[in-house]
Amino acid sequence: MGKVTGFLEFEREDRDYEPVEQRIRHWREFVLPLPETDYVTQAARCMNCGVPYCQGTGSLTPGTPGCPVNNQIPDWNDLVYTGHWDEAARNLHSTNNFPEVTGRVCPAPCEASCTLNIDENPVSIKSIECAIADRAIAQGLKPEPPAVRTGKKIAIVGSGPAGLACAQQLARAGHDVHVYERWAKAGGLMRYGIPDFKMEKHHIDRRVTQMEAEGVVFHYGADVGVNVRAEKLVDEYDAVVLTGGSEKPRDLPVPGRDLRHPFRDGVPAAAEPACQRRGARRNRSDPRQRQARRRHWWWRHRLRLHRHVYSPGGSVSDQFRNPARPAAA
Repeated sequence: MGKVTGFLEFEREDRDYEPVEQRIRHWREFVLPLPETDYVTQAARCMNCGVPYCQGTGSLTPGTPGCPVNNQIPDWNDLVYTGHWDEAARNLHSTNNFPEVTGRVCPAPCEASCTLNIDENPVSIKSIECAIADRAIAQGLKPEPPAVRTGKKIAIVGSGPAGLACAQQLARAGHDVHVYERWAKAGGLMRYGIPDFKMEKHHIDRRVTQMEAEGVVFHYGADVGVNVRAEKLVDEYDAVVLTGGSEKPRDLPVPGRDLRHPFRDGVPAAAEPACQRRGARRNRSDPRQRQARRRHWWWRHRLRLHRHVYSPGGSVSDQFRNPARPAAA
């Protein structure tokens, strides 16, 4: 555990944000990391509970509280407290392929499940996780190619978080893994849905580079069922894994939902212009993106006039922050 009396001695501290006048001048992340000593004292607050609800039991009982990937949170909190950051990174990566992603965008059900949260402030688990991942990556993200190849070929359809994690695990097990992605780059909604202010996309690029060094082959612009026959994958590979996410937003059945605007019928969901804008930035040679750019600029212009929020999610936050950042345009 951390320090036996740590939760009594130390108050919760968490990462702060850049001042508003600075963050409106760029599109990047604006969360400010804590000093290393503060992460140590925050890890000291971990109580080593007899039943650590923070790490969850989702693999045994789906839907239960705590970490859905069962991170061994008390273990790496103790390792951070004792200064064993490298071992903490190994422990964290044993349950989570991309902790630098979850350390930025996860809603942290682990903190909601922390025993301290009953009548005190919970341990800053998410910030500690992000610090462990970022520190390990800063020291060099080394590929882990398999010692022995199995000779088996596996196709993975979709390169979102599920597809990338699946590809990395199978490649390290010795299989020949090919990932088919319909967009221009890997990442799925991690790249085209999550705003840059929450997670910059070089985190994904760095992991893709690592996976390519481990033998994973990426096929971009490959829309299975459209320009790549599904039968071809079944015939050429020993197994096919379907990890395509859902880009269909949840509908809002309210009056006015079907209002018209210049480029389409109906009010667009926030995720749609967000994906189109990021796709337009990164895939300008694609003819399909010209209309996306027109839609994006219409959407941005309308937001300058009237702003109504129907969800607190990241895509909505991104759309409503765009008009406030003219210096970053």
